[in-house]
Amino acid sequence: MAVPIEFLLIKFKPSLLPDPSTPPAAFSDIVSKHKAVEGVTALYLGQQIEDPSTWVFGTRWASRVEYDAFVASPASTDFSASLRALVDKNPVVNHITDYTHNVDGALGAPTTEFCTCWGVDDKFHEERMNPFADPLDAAALKGFHGMARGTFVQAASDDDSSVIPGTASRLLLGWDSKEVHMSYKDVGSVIDDNVHLLMSRRKELEMYHVPLKKL
Repeated sequence: MAVPIEFLLIKFKPSLLPDPSTPPAAFSDIVSKHKAVEGVTALYLGQQIEDPSTWVFGTRWASRVEYDAFVASPASTDFSASLRALVDKNPVVNHITDYTHNVDGALGAPTTEFCTCWGVDDKFHEERMNPFADPLDAAALKGFHGMARGTFVQAASDDDSSVIPGTASRLLLGWDSKEVHMSYKDVGSVIDDNVHLLMSRRKELEMYHVPLKKL
């Protein structure tokens, strides 16, 4: 069954972070209110290992119906306004995506890898991402917990010129750690055997790791 999840990339104001590893105190109020929204089944938060100033905030929904109702409600406006008060620029929104396969394995692992191909064609996910992902999923590598897969349309950002609009193809992969994942690079692994599939028909390949905490 597909699981709808939306991710926000957040950079909090440094002045609100006495401890860079802890979100601003006011963020806890936002989390509490967002948890109470009908249809929200889980919230996730973590810092990118590659760039700890970037926080990843995920909202898991029961269905698109509840998500659409929230977006159309005053609560959505209040949520966005409260969050904007804590950041220097608007968060980058990775639009709600129906993730398939092992979502719990991907998000419940100690570290989640976000592997995203930006600016892909309509058949990339079927013809490139899935043929890359299937053998990896079947290999049962030590330290690998499972993966989720999805596509979404990324909107342009007025605040971040690095954002690539258009169709994106994404894998969420659960690992024991970033180091475990990287230990399979350049050693003749199933990843090495198939990574060439992701090297064309896209504008950019992005990868980062996040130790997500379920809030």
